[in-house]
Amino acid sequence: MRIQSVTLYHVDIPMRFAFRTAKETLKHRESIILEVADESGQTGYGEVVSFTSPFYTMETLEASWEALKTSYIPQILDKDITHPFEIHKMFERKHPMAIAGLENALLDIYTKQREENLIKSVFQENLKKEIGLGIVLGDLPVQELLLKIQEFYGQGCRRIKIKIKPEDGFEKMKQVTACFPEIDFAVDANRSFPVSRIEDVIKFDKLGLLCIEEPFMVDSLEEYRGLQTKIKTPICLDESIQTMEELKRAIQYEAFQVLNIKIGRVGGLFYVKQMIQYCRTQGIRYWIGSMVESGISKILHVQLAALTDTYMEGDLSDSRRYFDQDFIVPEIIFENGKMKCPEGNGLGVKINKSAILKQAVETLKVGR
Repeated sequence: MRIQSVTLYHVDIPMRFAFRTAKETLKHRESIILEVADESGQTGYGEVVSFTSPFYTMETLEASWEALKTSYIPQILDKDITHPFEIHKMFERKHPMAIAGLENALLDIYTKQREENLIKSVFQENLKKEIGLGIVLGDLPVQELLLKIQEFYGQGCRRIKIKIKPEDGFEKMKQVTACFPEIDFAVDANRSFPVSRIEDVIKFDKLGLLCIEEPFMVDSLEEYRGLQTKIKTPICLDESIQTMEELKRAIQYEAFQVLNIKIGRVGGLFYVKQMIQYCRTQGIRYWIGSMVESGISKILHVQLAALTDTYMEGDLSDSRRYFDQDFIVPEIIFENGKMKCPEGNGLGVKINKSAILKQAVETLKVGR
């Protein structure tokens, strides 16, 4: 496989509602769509899911764009690439989200050429035919939150994750779990509780949650050492784990029981596979998250959620929940709380190029 060009589309997609976490409010989603073309004219697509500000990880959209333009893309143009995973030996791993988007686009071409589904090709194991709806709700006033939960329960959702903050998170979830005992709940604090307030986190043990994600405001994994032994509710780590080395340290520190997997955060499917395999050997449960992203990235998370041993339903819901129009056809649609996983070649879906062009605010072609 020889890559002749990579086109970057900086897209800015209006969101249908403001999504609030303990640290940020999103009203529109900017990302980078990559269109990679090889010498045969075959194209592949990937998405770089970094944010415009460093509230989630330190990699910003501007930094991703610059790394792709000046470093990563020039290294692969007109080179013989036997398998897309080779790029992980070529690149300095400073911008994992940029690398992940490029890797995914190369895998899309590679598996289309071989008439294989991308996720099946990478994992070489059986997948479920369908996945369940998993909703994530932002930090909302409790009455609005209860109405939203009722709405999604009516659509067949039985697993909901809720963004919380220290000021009112426990009292809010106490009401929620009392009103909906038939739903499995998880919470995400986005690293907002000081470790000195561990007793406030221990309170959540009373609620029977699936997990509490990223509870503590820490600067290093060292500060997580032994915290899981003090809390019955499984701690789930997300943005604290970006590398295999961090995963191994967190397990050594007895810091958590559950890992949230996101392709962009860890640098691509090459590392996703390594992390999942290591979690399996260490008795760590894992599940599939999402990044408020377009279908180009999310459809891969949909298919990852079809692995047979995930801990719970992923943060995966309809494309139209967030955006008026997605970049894939068919879009992501759940019916009665279920979605059949695409099994086609490459990403498994077609790309709506006109929708990408409509939302693009900047375009750059690198190569011929």
